[in-house]
Amino acid sequence: MKIDLKNLQSGINPSDLFKKISCFIMRKEACVLLAILIMAIGYCGYLWYGYAYEYQWDEVRKQEYMNTKKASATFNKTKFEKVLRGITARQDEYQKNIDTKKDIFKLK
Repeated sequence: MKIDLKNLQSGINPSDLFKKISCFIMRKEACVLLAILIMAIGYCGYLWYGYAYEYQWDEVRKQEYMNTKKASATFNKTKFEKVLRGITARQDEYQKNIDTKKDIFKLK
């Protein structure tokens, strides 16, 4: 079998190639969609495996993370006292006896 290299490039027509690809996709629509679905599931599985099982932090990164979390968690005593005063005020309000009002409609 002899391949004619001179006329090889003239046989490829971009618009004809697009038509052939679109016809193939239309004929084999279910197969194309199944292939796309399998690739998407595979990629999601790869990402899940990477995030779940291949987490690797060295000791420096772990220490840096702990230091940033310690710095952001400061205790504000004045705010804490203000919240406690609010809680006790609500508890006192709840414990008060409610005075019964005079029944103006005399339903009893």
